[in-house]
Amino acid sequence: MSWAKRNLYFLISCVLAVGLLLAAGWYCYSSWTSNNANWDQLSAAYAQLQQYANEPIGAGNDTVTNIDAARAETQEAKVRVAAMEKFFTPLRSIPNTNRFDDRIIASAVRETVGQLRAAAQAHNVALPAQQEFAFSFTLQEGKITYDPGSWAQLSKELGEVKAICDVLYSCRIISLDAIQRERTADDINPTQGSVGPQPDYVDGGSVTNGNIVITPYEVTFECFTPELGGVLSSFANQPHTFIAKTLNIQPVDQQMGGYPEPGAMGRYGGEYGGGYGGGYGAAAPVVNPRGGLPSAIDEKKLKVILHLDIVKMIPAQGR
Repeated sequence: MSWAKRNLYFLISCVLAVGLLLAAGWYCYSSWTSNNANWDQLSAAYAQLQQYANEPIGAGNDTVTNIDAARAETQEAKVRVAAMEKFFTPLRSIPNTNRFDDRIIASAVRETVGQLRAAAQAHNVALPAQQEFAFSFTLQEGKITYDPGSWAQLSKELGEVKAICDVLYSCRIISLDAIQRERTADDINPTQGSVGPQPDYVDGGSVTNGNIVITPYEVTFECFTPELGGVLSSFANQPHTFIAKTLNIQPVDQQMGGYPEPGAMGRYGGEYGGGYGGGYGAAAPVVNPRGGLPSAIDEKKLKVILHLDIVKMIPAQGR
């Protein structure tokens, strides 16, 4: 006992050392056991993988075969594609042919632009008066030769621009100010002088994922609110996929920086005081000077910039 008192610190150190050795031994044993268990699981997984790799590729069993399952899935995919194709009816190209030359394209451009001008006049749709409006084909209308790489795209764009104008005309818009389309090879070839006016083109181009193509257009026109609703509804109900991507609407009087309409001071003068009655009372309705009923709705002419996307399916042979 006297030895323990004389060597107390040594005894405590020995006890702690023994405890740490026991703890280290237990940790090593548990880690070894866990390592063996993990190794057994890994070995079993490798053995199962090797078994799958050595098995011959089978075609199913007596009731279901892989070939029959693949045929059923292929048929289901065809049915789904056929059901979706009715929403992606392709627009008719102008001219609707696969054989092109400069004479055919020149004739198609001039005839289509002439038809659109005549249709605008028949529907009382105003076109820009400062120039011969060519519906974004200003460059092509005055040419007789074109870049051969643009023939097919120009044909498609003629058909798409005509379809857009037909919708706008049928909804009785007031005026068509601009149409912008994607550039073709004929529009971006400076060596042949094929650089058209910038207002005829959108900034971007078509995009595709290998199954569909999305082509952008931008249309600027003037109309009233009911006609605008008719335009959006008509595009939504087309058998072709038109998507109204963005819509920018401004009153024409604000766009032109016009003055307040007649009678505005009479309606709002009393609201600001200064000899007009003072106070913040409600605005009085516009009174018809001829003694009729006051105007309940004062419809404003709108300037609309509509960004359209046309979605087209790529034919099966082209995928």
